[in-house]
Amino acid sequence: MFDMQNLTFFVEGNTFTGSRSQGDALLRYRVAPDKENGQLLAWRWQEDKCFERAGSPEQKEFPFDEPGLAAIQSWLASLWPEMPEEPATGE
Repeated sequence: MFDMQNLTFFVEGNTFTGSRSQGDALLRYRVAPDKENGQLLAWRWQEDKCFERAGSPEQKEFPFDEPGLAAIQSWLASLWPEMPEEPATGE
């Protein structure tokens, strides 16, 4: 549901940003490594602005490992509003 890079991407010091939208619903997110503290830092915001211009993104810390990446995706999924099923197209 939410795109995410693999752990090696973050071990190399990279930051990942993404977003999901449908209709008026929007969720933007950013994940960055904090190697000094052994954490992955994740932020989320719902404004249609970049991270630097967002009002006050919510931040959470996760373990710097594969389960931590999975927890970030679960956290983001829990924040995403329930969306109605898209109508099936006829064949």
